[in-house]
Amino acid sequence: MSEEKGYLRLPETKVALIALAHCVNDTYAAYVSTFIPFIKANLGLTYALASSFNVVVGIFHIICQPIVGYLCDRIRRPLLMMAGPVLCGLGAVMVPNSGSFGAAVFCAGLWGFGSALYHPQGAGGIGYVSTPEKLTRSLTWYNIAGTVGTMLSPLIAVMVVKTLGYQWLFVTLAPAVLIAFFIYFSMPFLRDKTSVKKRQGFFPTIGGLFALLYPIWAVALIRDLLFQCVRFLLPMKIAMRGGDLESVGTIVFCLTLGGALGMIPMEAIARRFGGKKTLKWSLFVGAAFLFAATLAKGLLEILLNVLGVACVYSTLSLTVSMAQKLAPSERSAASSIVLGLSWGFSNILVSPFGKLADLLGLDATFVVLAALPLMGVPFLWTRPFREMTE
Repeated sequence: MSEEKGYLRLPETKVALIALAHCVNDTYAAYVSTFIPFIKANLGLTYALASSFNVVVGIFHIICQPIVGYLCDRIRRPLLMMAGPVLCGLGAVMVPNSGSFGAAVFCAGLWGFGSALYHPQGAGGIGYVSTPEKLTRSLTWYNIAGTVGTMLSPLIAVMVVKTLGYQWLFVTLAPAVLIAFFIYFSMPFLRDKTSVKKRQGFFPTIGGLFALLYPIWAVALIRDLLFQCVRFLLPMKIAMRGGDLESVGTIVFCLTLGGALGMIPMEAIARRFGGKKTLKWSLFVGAAFLFAATLAKGLLEILLNVLGVACVYSTLSLTVSMAQKLAPSERSAASSIVLGLSWGFSNILVSPFGKLADLLGLDATFVVLAALPLMGVPFLWTRPFREMTE
């Protein structure tokens, strides 16, 4: 029997399936952010200790994603795309059910490990199954699907806890198990045998890619750090002002929704004006909204934070597309650098911002966060970025 018989063939169908898996994987992304006020109070943690969950997740992304990306460019089966969401979900539902800080840290590590398994093969898989002329658009819908999953994450988490209790969060693992079986039976291969070639070893490959992609990685790091910090600290501010679990979940939902909706016009703007110019102005406009948010109060403060984060975070597909076009034979590894490596370091760097909040307070910390997008601007004038073709 032919390998292709009975399996998905159309690129658009394969893109849709990988995007659906991304959505399922990221439905567990906001569990810890949603429950962090409860976890902090229940375990008696400081802001710095509470942010250590992000550090653990970040370490797994930094270590695992480049390795996984390297391997995914050399295997044809989407095995890690299947296992990642299951492990990610298992860790996420166990964190708020942990009875000690040590157990919670272990579960956060499992959550990060599962996420690190999925994303390199997911983003790289889009590059392999999509047609070249539709790559940026396919990555946009792939990332929108993941963002929709992140957006639904706090709603699902709050609904299950409010109706059934924390111990019933395990029922939310069902979609991850189902999508794994569906991928196995309908799309067992991501590409033809002819596209799998002998390449360099791990360290030469990753080192060469980083030397090529470091300006994009730096901008991606700032983007992810801003999103992570605001998603971590804004719920804390709302809870400190008397907000309940629903309020916290709604804030996390709105932050993620802004990023998802922003990706659609961002892709259209990039096609018209070019990716580099679009990336530059997204950083300036995002910083302007965030600085305005530090002067506002109430709903206006929340709205301006959402708009500022959306301006910066909606460049996600743009940076991944740039990286894959620069390294077409190492798509998963390139994606692991501008997605996984940046996401991992951003998780670790949330901890210093948690410490800053302990020392200076949340209001002063948000002023520092507002300046973050401007730190990415100098990288747009580095030689690799200047020589990059659109």
